[in-house]
Amino acid sequence: MNKHGLFKNIASLGVVQVANLILPLISIPIISRIIGPDKFGVVNYAATFIGYFTLLIDYGFNLTAIRRVAKNPNNKELRDLVFSEVLYAKIFLFLISIVLFIPCVLFFEPLYLEKKVAVFTFLTCIASLLSQNWFFQAMQDLSKVAVLNFLSKLLFTIFVLLLVRQKQDYIWMPLITSLVAILVGWISYYWGIRKYNIILRRISLKKIFNLLNREKTIFFSTVVINLYTATNIVVLGMLQNEESVGYYTAAQKLILISIGVINLPLSQAFYPYIGKAFGKSKEEGLQTTHKIFPWVIILTSISGIIMYLFAGIGINILYGNDFRPSIQVFRILTLVPLLIAISNSFGIQIMMNLNMDKLFFRITSSGALFGLVLNVIMIKWLGYIGTAWNWLLVELYITITMYIMLKKQGINPISWKEFKLIRLKQCIQLMFNRAK
Repeated sequence: MNKHGLFKNIASLGVVQVANLILPLISIPIISRIIGPDKFGVVNYAATFIGYFTLLIDYGFNLTAIRRVAKNPNNKELRDLVFSEVLYAKIFLFLISIVLFIPCVLFFEPLYLEKKVAVFTFLTCIASLLSQNWFFQAMQDLSKVAVLNFLSKLLFTIFVLLLVRQKQDYIWMPLITSLVAILVGWISYYWGIRKYNIILRRISLKKIFNLLNREKTIFFSTVVINLYTATNIVVLGMLQNEESVGYYTAAQKLILISIGVINLPLSQAFYPYIGKAFGKSKEEGLQTTHKIFPWVIILTSISGIIMYLFAGIGINILYGNDFRPSIQVFRILTLVPLLIAISNSFGIQIMMNLNMDKLFFRITSSGALFGLVLNVIMIKWLGYIGTAWNWLLVELYITITMYIMLKKQGINPISWKEFKLIRLKQCIQLMFNRAK
């Protein structure tokens, strides 16, 4: 893909992600005032816990499968094989998830007390099974990903505003989320099969096990990343009350929206593009990463400053006075998108494309262990504020460690000359000229 195509992908994702930002800004102020901090915490706690199962089903294929296809996207035989392997592996992992979920909901008290919420939320695993977003990313057909993401947000907003009218209606939120996700997942599956004329191959159980064994390093890396992000909420829920979870997740949700609007379109567009450059040579891949890096830093830095300055106004408008404790949490977390953008450049764009999977795993594992221990200490000391500081400190640790380890490998992840104003002007002029 040329820079024209890259620019179109970023633009299409960016426009739709702005729409994805607007839709939650419509639903959040209404829903948060109806269900309150406690039920807001219940819904988000269940979503976080079920996230472990969706993580298992995805198995890091959004990195490994993309990497396999993106290096030779015109090879139809390869496309059919990878598509089939991923689909059958996901079916197998979905069945494993059902077996694991049943004892969790029966014997884990936070889920048992909210069984309906837990079961309704678990249905999102079906959507993870069906979703082919990874394939569209690999084919650099990101307009499809953008449209599907927008459709899911739009349908959720419409139905949640129609059905959630009083506090006890909070149980319908996860059901709406799951049903909408399943519908969109089915559309993406059908779309992928038809557009790219995918012929499903029969994949044996032995081949599934071989695939899972081959990609286990990346999977475990995604698991440990989850340990210092989502697991923060699980630990917080075990040590504090539902309101504390509600205050933290309210702020975290806005940060995740920011990441979805800015970080995610850039990462999704750049990963296969940079991967193709690395497929030609290591030097070309690094040069491409160096040229892109300043723009990622500039955009995430500007958004972080804006979020910090308007934190109080934003929380009050979106959530109301009952969520005022979320303001401090939000301000602490405004630096997180910038750190994630930097570590994404170091870890995903460089390490993954250079097949440095084991190094990536060691760094994220050490960060997860550090975060798990620190989170317990910080919660006991500062409550939900401690959870916010924990996430920030872990992201900082991982970013610094990735930089140091890449330098030790003889790889310079940052080219400071690309930050010169004239270079930035030349880069953006080139992208716009190509887009004409």
